[in-house]
Amino acid sequence: MSIFSFVKSKLSILDVVLEYSQLKRAGGYWKGACPFHSETDASFTVSPDRQIFYCFGCHLGGDLIAFIAKIENMSQIEAVHHLIDKYAIQVPSDMKRDFTSPVKSGQKDQFFHTCDSAARWCHDQLLINTVAKKYLEKRSVGQGEWKRFSIGYFPGGTRVLNRFLKDMATQNVLTKDLIEAGVVAQGRTTLYSPFEERIIFPIRDMLGRGCGFGGRVFLPNDERAKYYNSKESMFFSKGKLLFGLDLAKKEMQYAGKAFLVEGYTDCVAMVQHGYKNTIATLGTACTADHLKTLSRYIKTLYVLYDGDNAGQKAILRLTKLCWEANLDLQIVQLEPGHDPASFLESHGKLDLLVDRASDIITFFVGTLGEQFWGKSLSEKMELCDKIIQVLARVDDAFKRDLLLQQAASVMQIPFESLKLLLERHRQKGITPQRDVEKSIQKDVVCEKFCDVSPIEKKIASIVINNATGIEKFFVDKDLLPYFSKPVKAVLTKIALFNESPLSSQRFDSLLEFFDDPVDRDWVIEQSFVVEEEFPYDLLEKLQFRFRKNNWKRIVQDMKKKVFQAKQQCDEQTVNGLLHSFLELKKEMKERGLI
Repeated sequence: MSIFSFVKSKLSILDVVLEYSQLKRAGGYWKGACPFHSETDASFTVSPDRQIFYCFGCHLGGDLIAFIAKIENMSQIEAVHHLIDKYAIQVPSDMKRDFTSPVKSGQKDQFFHTCDSAARWCHDQLLINTVAKKYLEKRSVGQGEWKRFSIGYFPGGTRVLNRFLKDMATQNVLTKDLIEAGVVAQGRTTLYSPFEERIIFPIRDMLGRGCGFGGRVFLPNDERAKYYNSKESMFFSKGKLLFGLDLAKKEMQYAGKAFLVEGYTDCVAMVQHGYKNTIATLGTACTADHLKTLSRYIKTLYVLYDGDNAGQKAILRLTKLCWEANLDLQIVQLEPGHDPASFLESHGKLDLLVDRASDIITFFVGTLGEQFWGKSLSEKMELCDKIIQVLARVDDAFKRDLLLQQAASVMQIPFESLKLLLERHRQKGITPQRDVEKSIQKDVVCEKFCDVSPIEKKIASIVINNATGIEKFFVDKDLLPYFSKPVKAVLTKIALFNESPLSSQRFDSLLEFFDDPVDRDWVIEQSFVVEEEFPYDLLEKLQFRFRKNNWKRIVQDMKKKVFQAKQQCDEQTVNGLLHSFLELKKEMKERGLI
């Protein structure tokens, strides 16, 4: 048991939260005003049974330690220390020693050694695997970059895993070290690696010590999440680490500037084309910690995100953080449909785009202003408020007026009207950083799951609510491909959780399976949605209704499978598919769904 799980087992989240917020019982939950943002509605909810909290206003959620970390503005490790001291928790001596003195006990050094050893092994596997090498060559990733970034490959299969464990043992890396580092995991009956059949991108801290991995699927028909990152730990935090920083920091200091991209392959492509002062976030939004780290090395940061709506929204979110570091943020706008890797493959260089880069505030005002017309009155008011909130933080009065003039021109609103609105906002005071970060988190969750249908949410809610305990509910496997991408990823993770020894434990153990905080927050939110007396009956009805909604796609896919089986002269498969389809069609008709 980890120190985190031990502390949570000794405390009730309700007792702790009641010291910060007044809550009232509402059925199986406790509700009240959220301590993280200003509100009059009781949006903040605590579930004592699941030991989690969630706010439907600012979309913040998590377990007991996450609550303390957020409200006391500290790291999760510091939050654990805080709870141990405040509630006089007696921690077993061996657990406390490893937790409080990782350097002295050698735990930290062993963690880095484990990650470095695993990275070297994966790199060696890449060099002897034709399929993995061809994939990288197809993506125009040269052998120089394989070596520079120690790119690797983790083969699949039990034999390979056993060989991996033996090879690691010769490097003084034990199985328990690999489990603690998240390289392998304990399944219900055997060990497995979540990085199997993935291209491996080792992640290092700024001193060049291995501390985690990013794995990308590349084989055809691999329906797992495209990327899988190491789980958060004492030595691996995605909100603080940057891919490639250990390699780029000298170039960054020399040039006084850096390029920030979203993904590993984009970073590799940039370096391969000569932009060696490039770093990337680890599949998450850029944080204030990222910007503060970069400000130690550079004065100017060029941000290159994908030219689609998601990339543009990510840049707009950055505007809310740009005040927290002494950095000049410049936005390089890529053509729609391009990411940095694809643009460089087509054009070779992006110097012209860099020359035309605009500072982030100008980009922010211009982009939101262009969205102004065609909106409803309430949406226009919301856009105005977003622009004013940002411009109110510009200290230079002349620059502030120039930007305000630009916003007024784009939106065709009188300058004086916007000026009056801005002065009123400045009189109220600048938005606290805590509220800024909470609004960013809300935006990220809403964006990722914005296209999820109500029926998907209900199905996911029932599965989530019954993920622990004796009786577990599953989504029919044949239906999984028809769910939206983020929900399918969540349901797949829950299926993995159900196969692990943790599946009968507390609900917060399920949350540890979600390394993406956006997914984790959505799971928490859905766990508060559906409370039904007969969830299995409801799940069955919802799945049949979901089949009806996707009936045309199901029929088309069935025809493809039958055609493929006929092409292979596999009569048994053809007959089996037709029989299953006719049975399903009959049942759908009996229910009046088709």
